[in-house]
Amino acid sequence: MKIIKILISLMISICAIPAKSQDLNAIVKITYNELPNPDKQLIADLQIAVTSFLNNKKWSEDRIQINEKIDCIFVLNLKSLESDNFTANVEIQSSRPVYGTTYNTILFHHLDRWEFKYSLNLPLDFNENSYTSQLTSLLAFYSYLIIGLDYDTYSQDGGSAYFKKAKNIKDLAINEIGWGIKDGKNNFNRYFMIENLIDERYKPIHSTLYLYHLKGMDIMSKDIDKARTVIFDALNELKTIHNLYPNSFTLFLFFEAKSNELVKIFGKATPTQKNKAYELLVQLNPYYKNKYEEILKTN
Repeated sequence: MKIIKILISLMISICAIPAKSQDLNAIVKITYNELPNPDKQLIADLQIAVTSFLNNKKWSEDRIQINEKIDCIFVLNLKSLESDNFTANVEIQSSRPVYGTTYNTILFHHLDRWEFKYSLNLPLDFNENSYTSQLTSLLAFYSYLIIGLDYDTYSQDGGSAYFKKAKNIKDLAINEIGWGIKDGKNNFNRYFMIENLIDERYKPIHSTLYLYHLKGMDIMSKDIDKARTVIFDALNELKTIHNLYPNSFTLFLFFEAKSNELVKIFGKATPTQKNKAYELLVQLNPYYKNKYEEILKTN
């Protein structure tokens, strides 16, 4: 999240290209400060191609209105570019609006390492039933994941079909760099990212996403006390996952998106609610223990 804010505020990327249609309202930014001799024409062409691919493809089966498009941002920080071989650290974030407010709540925030090929004016062909290229697989995988998470917040298990599509993309690309079960550290990789979301043992994450957002955040403007209670109950659902897999990548991703928001939500609660929320959050997500201590300090 910090990278995104810095890049946007300092304007050290190529200008964003506005979204046009379909399911996603994606902004693509590319930075190349670490490249000694960047091919700016190729990089600009890549940005146009990726933006068009994300925003012009019909990813879902639903008819989407303009104001229903899912806001997301892809920030590609190029680390190396040799001929048509790219290596990039890619920060991805998606959000959805909270009913009755102007606030957008973050659903997904992740930093990934991408390696892919792209040449000038290369068409980004894609077939969801066969592997075409590393770049289109990466873009399609995260598109389906983003849509699945968004749909999960509006209906129980609403994103299931899109998680399955993302899994299919992973399965087709399984022999390519970055898609295997052993890629990354501590099972923090694309393989487990999507496998966990379709695993019955992780089913509570879907209930949490639904309750937290539709039954919690979306009533915040009308009944903040009830909203806090629902959100606390939604977090309690995650104990099942934590008890089985305390170092779960799924829990890490959830709190990577929600930790700052949770500090704000419970920082204004009653002393009793603050203590309960703090204890639960530290149990589920000890990585951000220092951050959650702000809940107890806030008046």
